[in-house]
Amino acid sequence: GSKESPLSSGINAEYGGSGPCYLWLWFSIRLLTLPCPKRLYHKLEQFLCWGPYQRMCMFFMEGLSGVKFKAYGDVPLKKDPVNALLVANHQCVSDWIIVDSFAMRLGNAGYIHFFAKNALKYVPLFGIYWHQHGLIFVKRGNNNIKFIRQQLKDKKKNNIPMLMTLFPEGTRFNPNNQTALEKSHAYARSMDFPECTKVLTPRVTGANVFIEELGDHLKKIFDLTIAYEGINGEMIRPDTLEFLDKVKTVHIHFQQMTVEEAAKNKTWLFDSFKKKEEILVEFEKTGSFPNPAEENNIYSWSVYRETLIPLLYTVLLCSPLVFSKKARNAWLQTVLIVPILQLLAKPLWK
Repeated sequence: GSKESPLSSGINAEYGGSGPCYLWLWFSIRLLTLPCPKRLYHKLEQFLCWGPYQRMCMFFMEGLSGVKFKAYGDVPLKKDPVNALLVANHQCVSDWIIVDSFAMRLGNAGYIHFFAKNALKYVPLFGIYWHQHGLIFVKRGNNNIKFIRQQLKDKKKNNIPMLMTLFPEGTRFNPNNQTALEKSHAYARSMDFPECTKVLTPRVTGANVFIEELGDHLKKIFDLTIAYEGINGEMIRPDTLEFLDKVKTVHIHFQQMTVEEAAKNKTWLFDSFKKKEEILVEFEKTGSFPNPAEENNIYSWSVYRETLIPLLYTVLLCSPLVFSKKARNAWLQTVLIVPILQLLAKPLWK
């Protein structure tokens, strides 16, 4: 296998080492706010846990990695932490980094929510927190739509701030996954949608449910098309660690629309992915998307202005591990016991 770089080792240590510490902090917030309105819990959790952790991740993934971000199209020019739906093409594990970077620059780092595969809620340590943060876990076959609607109604009722992220293809695009491509093309034919070579046919259920339940709670829809340029200029689909040493530039094309515009155009998501196919095909030829953004936009400033304080905050949060043997023992017990409890609770955790 490939040798892990010092930066990769540092990131693994920071993510893994800080995980139990953030879990303790979240659990404390959850206990203290049990008698309080749910909105207060989410405000504190987003401000003290989720937001700082996401920005700390960007210190490494965007700051120290040296990867450049190039924006095109209707990119926001300034911070604007609005309730919004974000849709994007999905081709690799690293796509979460692009979502985090955008949310951080928009002022929404604490508000990121995902439609995520159901299996992710069983990820050791993190799964239980993702669930409590409010990620919506989706099962294949749409057999939990009623439960998803209930979750969305609850978010709206409690006025929860959010940047809800949806990858409508349902799984990662991989040109070598013939089974997924054949299913995508069969679905495309049934929906009178062209058979694409750079994206999968979007599944519209999640986006439609989101708009139906949260329409007047939202301000915008951000539509991102993502392409990764490797160090030799080729298009690649990196995993999280490959992002650090194989990606030269991330190219992001933006479109924006209102929820009202989407509600009036029932084919807006299909139209979006037709456009993605066109510009990704062109990108492979030219190495660029159309309409490069103006110089002064949310990607113009240094990532460190958004990430240094969260990094120091994380170091402070984890500092008891350095000075206290009891804290280190508690950390180890958390790492060992919480995943076991997650597995035992799996039959009850729908």
